[in-house]
Amino acid sequence: MKLDEFSRTYLTLTLEIDKHIDGYIDAYTGPADLKTAVSATPKREPTALLDDLAWLQANIPTEDVARADYVTAVLTALQCTLHLLRGDDVPYLDEVQRLYDIRPSLVDEAEFSAAHNELDTLLPGSAPLPDRLDTHRKQYYLPQEKVLPMLELAREEARRRTLSLLDLPADNGVDITLTSSQPWSAYNWFKGDGRSHIEFNTDNPISALGLISTFAHEGYPGHHTEHLLKEQKFVHELGYGEMAAALLHSPSAVIAEGIATTAVEIIFPDHSHHQWTLDVLLPAAGLTAIDTAETLRRLARAQRMTRYVNGNAAILYHTGQLSKEQTIEYIQTYGLSTPQRAAHSFSFISHPLFRSYLFTYTYGYDLIVQAAPDGNKWPIFRRLLVEQIRPSQLKV
Repeated sequence: MKLDEFSRTYLTLTLEIDKHIDGYIDAYTGPADLKTAVSATPKREPTALLDDLAWLQANIPTEDVARADYVTAVLTALQCTLHLLRGDDVPYLDEVQRLYDIRPSLVDEAEFSAAHNELDTLLPGSAPLPDRLDTHRKQYYLPQEKVLPMLELAREEARRRTLSLLDLPADNGVDITLTSSQPWSAYNWFKGDGRSHIEFNTDNPISALGLISTFAHEGYPGHHTEHLLKEQKFVHELGYGEMAAALLHSPSAVIAEGIATTAVEIIFPDHSHHQWTLDVLLPAAGLTAIDTAETLRRLARAQRMTRYVNGNAAILYHTGQLSKEQTIEYIQTYGLSTPQRAAHSFSFISHPLFRSYLFTYTYGYDLIVQAAPDGNKWPIFRRLLVEQIRPSQLKV
């Protein structure tokens, strides 16, 4: 990849920041010699890096209007990151807005209560609702020896369906491994040249019910697919250096998670992945279905609402309204979580890399829904896979 001065300066700056924040660059597909050269030098202070940023802001390429708009938003995020590194006081909600081009707000807790009522109807019994939900989950937990084979089964189905919609390079591929002691449940490590390595965290049991959704999210047509298509177009064909470093703290992360959280709906129209799970995955895993596909659909819809609980918890914790203990209790109460799951969620929302990142999931999905008022998400999904679009451009 041949870099112009802007691209080289941009990639160098992101590599310098990554030396301060391990994991800041989610995927790097730029020149290996540049990465090696930056790694070999001492860390530069944030104030000095802000000078490099100022040069970038004054020299944004303007030939492609969409690129200029996108780069402007990304540089705003880099500036916020450098201010945080320098120790500047940035209010939490301002931090999220500057990093991700979204402004989060609290979700009305009445919406959580409505979801709880739906779950109470679907899972009748005298035990507390969190216990009933946990009992229901456990009936679909995969035996440890079945996790990897079922992930491979999900990979092949997701890949097959994605290839019926998109032309992907024949040599693209995804490797799968299991891991533990991570703040996330699954993670895609894009290696470049159309290859990804996806790790699945076994700290908590893995449910058969969410398996195809998780693989669609991380692989086809989610993160892996977006990475390889944008690498092919922007890095290899157009030489846009800013696209050779995928950053966690960037507006592009909202788009990436919007794509990923919508992915299963794209390859399984009308939520038909529930029927596929009943017909294919459960028998292969040696598990017995206790629900209909319609019940699973309603359960999933109600539980989706509880995903917004972590956002509320993060706002309340990081703005000083709740202590750590109160935040974990909040997650347990409104997220219907076990103490173990609530503690795991807190580790995510308090992690330096992910404390503001968590909003990318819910806001990314909601922005795609808003951009598809007729319910057909495919047109905007297809655009997001191959265009430089900011979250605020999707707001209605």
